[in-house]
Parts: sequence; structure tokens; C-alpha cells
Amino acid sequence: MTGNSVGDLKAFVVALCLYSCAVIGLFTAFSFLRKWFPIVYARNLDLKEGITHVKPDFHPDASFFGWMQDSWSVSTSEAADAIGLDSAMLIEFANLSSTIMWRIGCVVLPVLAPLHLFFGGHVAKQDHMSYLSMGNVRNGSPLYWVHAVVVWVVIIIVERTVWAAQEKFLPLRFKWLRRLAEPQSTTVLVEAIPRKYRSDEELEKFFIKMLGKDKIKASTVVKKTFRLKAMCDRKEAAQAQLKELEARWELAGRDPAKRPKTTLRNDAINIHEEEISSLTERIQQERDRIKSQAQTVCGVNSHTGFITFKNRSDAEIALSLQYMHDEEEMVVSIPPQPVAILWHDLQVDEHASTVETLIGYLVIGMLYFGYLPIVLLISRVAQTFKMGPFQSVWDGVAPGLGLNVMVSFLPMLLMTIFTSCFILYDKNRAQHKLQIWYFGFNVTFVILVTSIGKNLMEFVMTAVTETWALPMVFGRTMPGATHFYCNFIVLQWFTHAMNLCRHTNLLKFIAFRKLYDEKDASDMAEPEDQAYYGIGSRNARHVTNLLIGIVFCTLCPPITILVWINFFVCRLVYGYLIVFAETKKPDLGGDFWVTSLRHIYAGLLIYVALMCGVLYGRAANGKPATLAGVAFLYTFRSYYRFSLGFTWKKLPFSEIVDEEFFPGGKDEVEYVQPEMLGS
Repeated sequence: MTGNSVGDLKAFVVALCLYSCAVIGLFTAFSFLRKWFPIVYARNLDLKEGITHVKPDFHPDASFFGWMQDSWSVSTSEAADAIGLDSAMLIEFANLSSTIMWRIGCVVLPVLAPLHLFFGGHVAKQDHMSYLSMGNVRNGSPLYWVHAVVVWVVIIIVERTVWAAQEKFLPLRFKWLRRLAEPQSTTVLVEAIPRKYRSDEELEKFFIKMLGKDKIKASTVVKKTFRLKAMCDRKEAAQAQLKELEARWELAGRDPAKRPKTTLRNDAINIHEEEISSLTERIQQERDRIKSQAQTVCGVNSHTGFITFKNRSDAEIALSLQYMHDEEEMVVSIPPQPVAILWHDLQVDEHASTVETLIGYLVIGMLYFGYLPIVLLISRVAQTFKMGPFQSVWDGVAPGLGLNVMVSFLPMLLMTIFTSCFILYDKNRAQHKLQIWYFGFNVTFVILVTSIGKNLMEFVMTAVTETWALPMVFGRTMPGATHFYCNFIVLQWFTHAMNLCRHTNLLKFIAFRKLYDEKDASDMAEPEDQAYYGIGSRNARHVTNLLIGIVFCTLCPPITILVWINFFVCRLVYGYLIVFAETKKPDLGGDFWVTSLRHIYAGLLIYVALMCGVLYGRAANGKPATLAGVAFLYTFRSYYRFSLGFTWKKLPFSEIVDEEFFPGGKDEVEYVQPEMLGS
């Protein structure tokens, strides 16, 4: 990813113009689509009456680009009340990132950019794109002392901004905890139930013995319903097919001659009706069998269950106790929302889950090492492929676009591994796990691999045989790598604008609308793909883009402007999409936000380490690198204080015992497996 003289600046200008025009074009297209397909682009917005689930007095802007004003008009607190705290904090992360980039830019642009341009030694010569960057500073220059000081300034700016943002988050988190609805707020999830307690009755007796009979409202052990669930799924699929057949026959005017037939010329509607009737009877028989056998300890009863208490204070007490000598037995935790539970995972045998987890980690490792050569191949092809008169367009678009496409496949692959090999219990936890692992992959494939040069094997050999030479490698490769990241960040503007258009949901809606009414077609087109567009994936990508700005702000001060614009576009796009267009998702109450802040700290440690390598490799001696390296200890201590200094997981017990303090909301869904319920 090193520079190639004048061509890099020309390629960047081409990419900047191309993607900027594309963003404007997509924003314009969205403004038309929002008017034509309000049921896709304004699901949560009544264009006539105004929105009611955000704030009662809100009325949408009816102008062509009015959606921009709508996006900015909803505060984080209002968004949290309407769509959930996790989704609201994803929007707030764009505000946080914009603030960080603005503050860093106010330091590095007026200080480092002129120093690089006028006092660096003009090493870049014909590489015009590096005139404002460290690539224009000669080795051994005293300016590297300034860079070492700027490393400290950047660390302090990010730390103070993150701490201030976390302090603003806490009231929202506590408000979310206070409003936690029943039965989630009064229920505990019990895992690793000993065999002698694996029935509803025996589990209830155990907790009555522990906490008293007047405390327990309900006890449920998860049943092994694999066969029942399969029949229910078959019935649901048959009902969907029957509905589609009847819709097609309705379009044909219910002409008996055009009544749907099977390939064997049998009546398709009658066949599906008979199948549904047969499945209904078999499902009821299987349900009765499970209920009968559930009276016996073990049998169809699994190792997990739920205890629902009459009061929230009793549930909080239950969460704080250790019930058995073995800490891995009778483990209690806060349960997921009922609608977010992965019931299949709760039924899996605990020993089988351990094997599957080990397989999952093995597959992730294979994916990790298999992706490396692909990413490097894309980088090399993008640099060597000749496109004649379109070379500038290719140089500006292809490297970042190729990497972006490959990295975009990662969420789907990771989510497939998680759902197949890991026991997650909760759709939200799957997203949270995706956020953590996807961020780790992005740090490697988006930031580190493209920063170490073209030859990965050379870098690995140097790391193993000549570790002392690594700083020189970073000092040689990282300043030139900033050219790639400037193009990559501009590409992200285009990606966000594409997400705004919801093209996949629109195409699905148009297809379904041919057979179903608009409401059913809209419901069937939702939600968006939760692997790529889910909250975990989005958080990981947003943190990665922010870290690009932080890691390379000292090497290339202008990148702070590009990253700031990126998050301005993010705030505009996702402030509208999440609040007004997308369906409301289950909520963890801020776990994704806190994880993102921790990832920022991880990025700061990477920033310090890489800058130490650059300064050691380019300065006259190791003193500037040492000065910057001390910031590593400061950052680590700050992260330690951040982890311990903010108590956000639980409310103080003094608030919990005051039952009048809570709104007393109640969710209609109980902790019962859906297939065990009647129609």
C-alpha cells in the first residue's frame, strides 16, 4: 500500500469525486423512493399524522430532503425510548466519533500539517499526496519529537471524550434498567441444573427451599422439543405455501380451470390443507406426550430453566447467590427477552455443546488464516493491474472496494459459525459475539495487514528472526499506507448511502407485493440481513473506521477530515434508518456501546505501539519513541480505571426495593417455548 508518486493524488481525487457524486445521487434516489414506497422507507412514520412512538408532537418534514431534518431532530434519549438503547447508542457513537475526529483534527491539522509541508525536508518530492503527511519528513528530523508529544495529546483527547460519553450513557442505562418489563425483570435463567432437579416441580421446590414459598411465581424447565419443533416448522411452511397458492388463484379470478396443480396434476391447495390438518393433529399428540413425560425428572427436561419471582427485588437477590458447592452447577443469570431466546440452544446437552464450541474456534482459526492470502492478493492485484486510460479510476477505487467487498462477507461467515457451533441462548448475544470477533478480524485485515507492506511472509520472518527490526518495517511502510486509507474512508461514505436505500428490502417487497397485500409484503421483506446490517456488525465497522482516523491521524493529518465526514454521513443515514425505517430489534441495554468504547481503548494501544515503531524507525534516536511509548502505560491504566470506574450493569439495590419507583411495564410474551403453546 505504498505511494506511487503523482498517481496516488490523482487516484484519490478521482475516488473523492466519484464517491461524492455517488453519495449525492443515492441521497436523491432515496428521497424519491421514500415518497414512492413509504411502507419500506418510513415503516415507523406516519407521513400524514406524524410519528407517535418517538415523541407525540413530532411531524415529519414533507420537503424533498426533509428526511435529513427528521434524522437530526430525534435526540439520543428519545431514540432510546422509541427503538431501544442499543440502537440509539449506535447513532450516538457517530456523534462521539465526530467529536473525537473534530478535536484531534483541531490539533494535528494546524500543527503537524504545516510542519510536514514546510519543515520536513520535502522528502516526498513528486508524491504530492504526502506533502502534508509524515512521508514528507526526512529520517532523523527533530520534528519527530513533536510527533511524540502529539501521540500524548491524541491519547488524552480520546480518553477524555470517551469518559464524558460514558457519563452521558449511564443515566440512559439506568433509565433502561428501571423500565425493564416483566417477566424479564422478575425472572432468572438457570443453567447446569443438576439431574435430580430437572423438572418444573423439583426446580420450584429447590428455589422455595432457598428463598421461600411466597417469593416464587412460576418455574419452568426447558423441554427437549426437537421433534415437535420440526413438525411446527413444517406446518408453518405448509401454511405459507397454501397462502401463496391461494393468492395466485385469487389473482386468476378464482377460475376453477386455473386452480393450482402439483406436477402430478393433483390439487395443490387440497394437498396442503390435508397436510396442515394432519400436522395439527400430530403436533397436539406430540405436545401431550411431552407434557406427560415432563412430570418425570430428566427425560424430556433439559439442563436449563427459568424461575419467575413475584417481585423484582427477589429476582435480584436470587441473582446474587451461589446455590451449590460446584460453581458450575445451578448457575443463574439475567435472562434474554423472551422474543430473543434461541430455544434450540437451551436444549442442547452441555457436554455436546463443549465439543461444538471447540469445533467453532477451530473453524474460526481456519477462516482467519485462510483470509490473509486473499486480502493480500486483492491488494497486490489492485496495485499491479493496468487499465490504460482508466488507470486513475482503478487506482482510486479498486484497492479499497476489493477489500471492502471481502470484509463484507465476514459477518455472514462468522454468524454461520456462531449459530452452528456455539451455544448462545440469545439472538442479541449472537450479535454481541459477532461484534467482538468481527472487530478482531477488521483490526487484522483492514488496519494491520495493509499497513505492513506487500510481503506478509517477509514481515512474519522479520517478526520471528529479527524482532528488533520491526520498528524499521513500520517506519518504512506505514506513512505510505495512509494513501490507501484515505481512499478506503471515502468509499465508506458510499457504503452508508447504499445502506440508506435498503435495496434488498425494496426488491423483496416488490416481489412479495405481486402476491400479497402491502402490509404482508412489507412484513415479509423485513428485517434486513442481520449478519451484515445487524447492530453487532455495524458497531464493529464503525469502530474500525474511527480507529483508522486515530491510528493514522499523526501520519496523515488530513485523514481526520475524511473520517469526520464519514461519521457525519453515518449520523445522517442511521439516524433516519434505525429510527424511522427499520423494525425494532431486541435490546441488551447498552452492551454494544460499552464494548465499542473498550474497542476504542484497544485501538489506542495499537496506535501507541505502531507510532513507537514509526518513531523508532525514522527518528535520529530512540528517545521520541520512548516518550511516545510511555503513553502505552497511561492508556492501559486509563482503560483499567474505565473498566472499574463505571458501574453500569445493575441498579443499586436501594432503588430496586422501591417498587413504586418502576413504571411496572409487562411484556405479553412469557418464558414458555412457542411450540409448547396451543394455536
